[in-house]
Amino acid sequence: MPAALKTTILKNSPFIVFLLIATVWMNTRINRSIFIDNDMFHHALDHTSLLSFLHTRYMTWSGRIFIEGALAETIRYPLFWRALIPFCAILLAYAIWSCTLRPALRPGIGIPLVMSLFLLLPYYVCEESVYWLSGFYNYLFPISFAFFSISVFLRQDDAGKTLRILSIAALPIGCSIEQSSLLLLFCTAVSTLRRRTMSLYGGLYLTIAAAISATVLAAHGNGRRYVAEISNWLPEFPQFGMAQKLSLAIDRIHRACVSTDNHILLAALILSICFLTVVKRNRGVQDVAAMGVMLLNILLMLPFGPGLQKMLTALRCERFIYELNWVYLNTYVAFFLTLCMIVSILWCALSLKDSPTVLSFLVGGFAVTFLTGLSPTIYASSHRILLVMELGLVVYVCALIEALLIPLRARNALRPQVPDPSSAA
Repeated sequence: MPAALKTTILKNSPFIVFLLIATVWMNTRINRSIFIDNDMFHHALDHTSLLSFLHTRYMTWSGRIFIEGALAETIRYPLFWRALIPFCAILLAYAIWSCTLRPALRPGIGIPLVMSLFLLLPYYVCEESVYWLSGFYNYLFPISFAFFSISVFLRQDDAGKTLRILSIAALPIGCSIEQSSLLLLFCTAVSTLRRRTMSLYGGLYLTIAAAISATVLAAHGNGRRYVAEISNWLPEFPQFGMAQKLSLAIDRIHRACVSTDNHILLAALILSICFLTVVKRNRGVQDVAAMGVMLLNILLMLPFGPGLQKMLTALRCERFIYELNWVYLNTYVAFFLTLCMIVSILWCALSLKDSPTVLSFLVGGFAVTFLTGLSPTIYASSHRILLVMELGLVVYVCALIEALLIPLRARNALRPQVPDPSSAA
């Protein structure tokens, strides 16, 4: 073994051990008992070719041809997806580190830190979007590729040729589902507007991303699926107005925001208050109001005793569409407080060092989750539709950590160095 390679391995041995432990741990969490869709894709190619299967799906059900092609071809090989799931988690952690913590922490520390933050994601979200095979292929798989592609695009001037080629190669997977494709287009468009110029790479990237996204969104099967899902899940959906449909999405977001299992949001709120009180100077009325709203949301999330719980139940309003709760005032008071909490987070993000990048992930994550209200499967899709929003909060938490590390390092740098007596002698 060459001496340089051996030195590199020894230097990064803790990081390598961490990745191996993470790989083994994630494989133990895969839930094979959730068999919905798994069996169908496992036998999808028993009596037909891949192209025929994808054409039928595109015309009758979904435009996710790249994802469903990969799912039908590889779900029969456990070794493949057992390696792919932790790879996507590591790729996602690398992308988030690259967008936020790169200036403050080296990858051997930053990537494990981001992966540790994944443990704060609500379990019910990860169970359906990571550890359920069909959910993984339709959510974590394309979303991780989309985040990686975005991270390279954002720093295209510093990225090498190989990374730029890989970022374009990741687009067919990253743009294969509606949420990740819309997030990718939004973040890259914001970055392009900030640059005010477009390179050859940027123009080619945006053209390919837009073409793939249009292919997915304009699939003939989407309309037929929309009609079928209405009769299957929400027959009264066509009678709802736009405000009612969006209120369903607000309900999904609100319930996630007051859940005691949403530890990443709790961390985001606590770090936001620390940032506004310790780091930010010249605080105004808006900052004080934002901290008040965040403290109230923290109270709604924490498990208190029965007395206080009873007082906070009205503001939690955990049941919306059921029992006609949308006729009660406290429902809309609760929704209003959730919207205020979102605005408070965005207000805090405005003061961060690279605020346009963080805001694009946050606004994009919230926006694509709001748009799920236009689908009759807003409740049938369960918790996996919240993954993009939760990952936007991970980006925000990493940016807050980076912002809190800067004054600590500056303080240590200004601390006077005590001379070593032995060296003086």
